[in-house]
Amino acid sequence: MNDNEKALARTLFENKIHKKSGTEFEAFFTLIMSYAYKDFRQVKPQGRIGDRKNDGYIPSTGTYYQVYAPENPSSDKTPAKVVKKAKDDFDGLLKDWSKICEPRKYYFVFNDKYYGSYPEIEETMSEIQRKHDLAKCNVFLAKDLEDVCFSLLDDSQLIRVVGFIPSADQIDLIDYTILSKVIGYVMSKFKPIEIENWDVPEFDGKISFNNLSDPIKSILNNAFYQYGILEEYFKNKSDFVRQEIRDRISKAYKDSVDEFISIDIENKSDHVFMEIAERITPNNVSNNKKSVQDAVFVLMAYYFSSCDIFESPSEQES
Repeated sequence: MNDNEKALARTLFENKIHKKSGTEFEAFFTLIMSYAYKDFRQVKPQGRIGDRKNDGYIPSTGTYYQVYAPENPSSDKTPAKVVKKAKDDFDGLLKDWSKICEPRKYYFVFNDKYYGSYPEIEETMSEIQRKHDLAKCNVFLAKDLEDVCFSLLDDSQLIRVVGFIPSADQIDLIDYTILSKVIGYVMSKFKPIEIENWDVPEFDGKISFNNLSDPIKSILNNAFYQYGILEEYFKNKSDFVRQEIRDRISKAYKDSVDEFISIDIENKSDHVFMEIAERITPNNVSNNKKSVQDAVFVLMAYYFSSCDIFESPSEQES
């Protein structure tokens, strides 16, 4: 699969995550795990005894998974339900499965539908780990299942999980990329700048080193104020999303440098900056050009600060 096809596959995956609850999600989870780990064993309920608090396990590592997929994971009642189920399920698992395979790792699979975990749940998993001296004991969220799916499954398995993926030509026509989503999200979350709370990084050295002008400096400083929006976006996304966006913006920077490298023009770095913005702006985000451009600049400020675009003075000195 090319990058656009993978981006669309992720969208299809996220749609399934949002739609699936209960046993439907459990079947989805076990399908992915069975593809990802050769020795993963699904445990089917057996009459009145059920599955004895074990939805699947990997005997070679003593790793157990118990699945919980409520219809509304953002409900106020959800944390208490998850805490109780996580404790009860592990107690039952310990009672009935220790004689078969000693638990060393316990994952409580919670379909949070990308809302994230809760402090009470994290605390509960930590308590279970300490009490029973487990090597690992974590909540396993939608983003974690996405990471497993897209890092360990081959293309044919991925298609079986998410369904038919349109051809690259079709994807190009609708411009259905991962950048569209993050830019749309940033646009919906803009907050007004409060000067007294304005804390931006020291861009001056890097801006000067790259010969960027004062207007570009102003753009970067204003855009970086919205930094927290991206941190919020990435928090409940898979690691792939952050890396994929980073790779695309880094490539846009390199391609933009190549575009202007042989052109004799004033303020070349400023032209490179605006070329990057042009390259990473999807056509289908919105008709409001100003808000789209502002969101794009937030992305650029974010990756400018992490030195994924433009050169770092420290790297040149070393």
